[in-house]
Amino acid sequence: MKAFVNDTEVRTYCGAKVKSVVLAYCRANSLPLNLEDLEVRDAYGNLVDLDGSLRANSKVYVKSTSLNL
Repeated sequence: MKAFVNDTEVRTYCGAKVKSVVLAYCRANSLPLNLEDLEVRDAYGNLVDLDGSLRANSKVYVKSTSLNL
């Protein structure tokens, strides 16, 4: 499945949760895998829970107080 984190394409398994996609994004970009203090929003600006499910081509945006994402 293809999803987008901060407008970067991330490929993951079908039925992946937000947490899995964010972790894949962090791994691909050599970022720390620390999920504390993360704010995840969808393409419409709504807050998204890390346990939320995604559909193909979903877009999420990650913002952290401790990282420059």
